[in-house]
Amino acid sequence: MNTPKFGPLSGVRVVFSAIEIAGPFSAQTLAEWGAEVIWIEHSKYADTIRVQPNYKELSRRNLYALSLNIFSDEGKEVFYELIKTADIFIEASKGPAFANKGITDEILWSYKKDLVIAHLSGFGQFGDSYYTNLAAYNTIAQAFSGYLIQNGDINQPMPAFPYTADYMAGLSVAASSLAALHKAKESGVGESIDVCMYEVMLRAGQYYMMDYLNGGEMCPRMIKGKDPLYAGCGLYTCKDGYIVFEVVGGYQVKEIFTELGIGELIGSDEYPEGTQLISRKTSKAALFEEKLDEYFKKLSVKEALDYLASKKIAGAKVLEVSELQSNPQYIARQSFIEWEKEDGTKVKGPNVMPRFKINPAKVWRAMPKYGKDTKDILLSLGLSEGKIEELASKQIINCG
Repeated sequence: MNTPKFGPLSGVRVVFSAIEIAGPFSAQTLAEWGAEVIWIEHSKYADTIRVQPNYKELSRRNLYALSLNIFSDEGKEVFYELIKTADIFIEASKGPAFANKGITDEILWSYKKDLVIAHLSGFGQFGDSYYTNLAAYNTIAQAFSGYLIQNGDINQPMPAFPYTADYMAGLSVAASSLAALHKAKESGVGESIDVCMYEVMLRAGQYYMMDYLNGGEMCPRMIKGKDPLYAGCGLYTCKDGYIVFEVVGGYQVKEIFTELGIGELIGSDEYPEGTQLISRKTSKAALFEEKLDEYFKKLSVKEALDYLASKKIAGAKVLEVSELQSNPQYIARQSFIEWEKEDGTKVKGPNVMPRFKINPAKVWRAMPKYGKDTKDILLSLGLSEGKIEELASKQIINCG
């Protein structure tokens, strides 16, 4: 394959079988960091992401498209030949679906001893059989993990969007795959990784849970976008928009109390000098919030941010999406870029992140058409033109 040499993962080959968001996001991330990534779609139906008008162009850039039925006998033979050339294989399915169809870790390792295998599912590769065989999406993982119940407001829980569990699980797959690859290169022995979406979200929701697990007290949900534990932290309304800020630190607390006309509280038994945060359990927390709301409602967003900066209080405007492209920080860092689609037209989207200084990542290829690279990949594996035509006639492959 004519993959350009760039990024810290140049020379690494990744193969993945997954649809929609979570699994493909992990593979796409590795592709943007320089890995050569082959995307397997079923030969009888394409990835459902292809119906999306715009997101697909972002989520499948830098990939090669192979259309193959890997669960058929002849398809498995081709798949195993491909696995011999891979460093990492990523699959997303209902629990142990691949093992149930005869593609076990041990069989994969018989073809590539040091292969890193990453399994992504909603409920894991093992456990209670009722759960391991269930389908899962973003909201399912959030609900089952205890993450969803912590979000929303005091009156109603609400899932975090867009598709938070998918993206966090995808990043977990990418990180764990690279950790395992490092060890496999050192030892010559592969690894099998079991990434469970609900466990990813369990860890994401761990902060408040620790108090419940070790004392029985669960943090309440937010009230109007404000931190449920500490006053002076969260969302506030200005004359012309919304801001967020965090009043954290002894200097910051003292300064803003003085500005609000309640400076005499600092130095009391409840708020001694050097108080870092204002707990909502303290007697004047509600008064503090009331004063903050009154104060910032009279200011414009700019006036509010200027004041916060003068007191070294971290704050930011809540930006509309329409404001992002004109923001000077976005412009300076080129946080959005354009690249060409296969038809030659331009598409705009987020740049690659994070930034690598010595071996920069990049976007070099548009989302490929369904089955576009099937023939080239199979030829590179040593299959003849005749064999490729035979597989296509049987619908084992699809060349687009």
